[in-house]
Amino acid sequence: MKKKIILILTLIYSCNSLTLISPGITSEYRLGKNTSIKFEESSFYGTNIYQINVFYIENENRNIIFQDPNNILDLKIKENFQKDISDLDILLLAEVCFEKEKFKKTPLDLILYDFELNGNKYLDKIEYIYPYSYSMKGNKYTLERPLLIHDNYPNQNKIIKTSDDFVTCSRTILKFNKGFQNDGRNKVNIITPRYSNISFEYLIQKGKFVIQNNEEFEFNVKVKNKL
Repeated sequence: MKKKIILILTLIYSCNSLTLISPGITSEYRLGKNTSIKFEESSFYGTNIYQINVFYIENENRNIIFQDPNNILDLKIKENFQKDISDLDILLLAEVCFEKEKFKKTPLDLILYDFELNGNKYLDKIEYIYPYSYSMKGNKYTLERPLLIHDNYPNQNKIIKTSDDFVTCSRTILKFNKGFQNDGRNKVNIITPRYSNISFEYLIQKGKFVIQNNEEFEFNVKVKNKL
């Protein structure tokens, strides 16, 4: 089992493509978005950088996600959340990336977001900051990979910093009762403090998540200027 996890991490970090987002998460598990982002949201979080995505977390990837060295998260909070997860739960990960400079003096309001799965409120959630390194391509930021990565095998215990600067994202892991999930189409709603309703969909067939084609994956973010 240990060798399998090492192999997964090595494959993730040796790939330059953004189909691999971070340990335990690939773009194949991104939920399809049904609604576009309202102006109120992008203007609040910064017109230079703003995006929101939701990912489905498979049971076998749960521990890998929580062990990611990029998670800026209190250890005790993480342990308390993990110990209450059972096979009767499903986990989703919502990620909002934003302009970090804008919030040096203004508080973030991500804690006020509400989340629903097929009209049912989440049972529990955990929130933390997650940094990505980036590059500039034309007038866009391109998120490249997590800021901290494990070195390739056999030096996988060594952690490497991929950039001196980074784009800030906020991740929320949501716990729902498995009974809230349909065999078929499922809808996730995110309601913001500005009353924007952002919806996503995914399919379950015979209890398994259906891999989706997400060619429109949002990792290129327009930028007005580079400071």
